[in-house]
Amino acid sequence: MSYKVETLIKNATTTVGEAPHWDELTQTLLFVDILAGNVHRYNTFNKIEEKRHIGGSVSLVVPRKCGGYVVGTGVNISHLDWVSGNLTTLATVEVPEGGKFNDGKCDASGRLWAGTIGPRLSPTTFKPEAACLYSLDTKQNIKQHLDKITISNGMTWTNNNTKMYYIDSSPRIIYSFDYNLTDGTLANKQEFIKFPQENFKTLGNPDGMTSDVDGKLWCAFFGGSCVIRFDQETGQEISRIDLPTSLITSCCWGGKNFDELYVTSAKLGQTDESVGSVFRVTGLGTRGSRAETYWG
Repeated sequence: MSYKVETLIKNATTTVGEAPHWDELTQTLLFVDILAGNVHRYNTFNKIEEKRHIGGSVSLVVPRKCGGYVVGTGVNISHLDWVSGNLTTLATVEVPEGGKFNDGKCDASGRLWAGTIGPRLSPTTFKPEAACLYSLDTKQNIKQHLDKITISNGMTWTNNNTKMYYIDSSPRIIYSFDYNLTDGTLANKQEFIKFPQENFKTLGNPDGMTSDVDGKLWCAFFGGSCVIRFDQETGQEISRIDLPTSLITSCCWGGKNFDELYVTSAKLGQTDESVGSVFRVTGLGTRGSRAETYWG
């Protein structure tokens, strides 16, 4: 595989760049700067970057079918009107003090999935097993699916929507589930990949995740300076993208043909010149599919 990495937006975020989403309708890249409380929108054609400061923390952003965006704001899932900057709460969860929403995305039925993290113990660690995974249906009903999560993170589905893959970053596990798209339920929880502790110093933690049309997983590694492609059947590493900064947070497919991989990163005390940048990777020999919007 002969790929090319370019810095799309240098030092785009000042804390934790996360949750990239390619908006096919507007041909723009969305992402957030979590601790800065900013939602970013970047037009790859005219290279204009806009942002909305909503305060507090913001953990995810996806377009809403009726207009605007759905964002994770603290313990709320909210609607963001881009023009006015106004927020409207759609759902709220009860979490331990200091807990809040983290990464999330929508499934093929327009249902939003988002998980939480527990109270922060240090800049990069959180209270163990104090978080949960939720879904928000198209009628704005929120439902808890999993508990005893530490750092809820990336998720993706197989092309036929019969399996869901989900990351809990702190135990360093990618789980697999049988998935019912119709009613949005999980079954048959399995440890698909459990990363051994001995490679933590070189690889860091699994973070954000996506998949391609060939049925492979792409996982960003926070502390590993890379995105790794895994076989969806065996869990074996197929290939690796090396990136110029350590704290890689997530990735998504975009571009006109969905053959460009957009990768976000964090700053958090790092000093190299690429911290917080957004990268574009081309020449990967595969592509992704259209990211789903929230239908509620």
